[in-house]
Amino acid sequence: MDWNRLRLSTGARIFWLMFGLVLGVPTLLSGVGTGSTADLCFGAGMILVGVRGFLRPVMFGKALRMEQDPKTAQVSIGSPTLHGALSMVIFIALMAGIVIRYMMND
Repeated sequence: MDWNRLRLSTGARIFWLMFGLVLGVPTLLSGVGTGSTADLCFGAGMILVGVRGFLRPVMFGKALRMEQDPKTAQVSIGSPTLHGALSMVIFIALMAGIVIRYMMND
């Protein structure tokens, strides 16, 4: 792991990691405690959102102006394949949690 990349965008990395953990861990623990598949899926998805945000943080200023950050390759940790796979798993986990919760009444 390239530790120099970790130093870039440290505030955004911490924000996204905390965001995912604060929303994901209690939901995941609730799912384990109640046996709710929807909470398990959604909690795992939110934790992965935090991990992905830590590996490739989204900068709010650039996102609001709809600009692509030219330093994305410098800031990102991991390969594009890893980020693509994480994005797909996050999408599947969050959608499964929502569908199970609201469509199947888990």
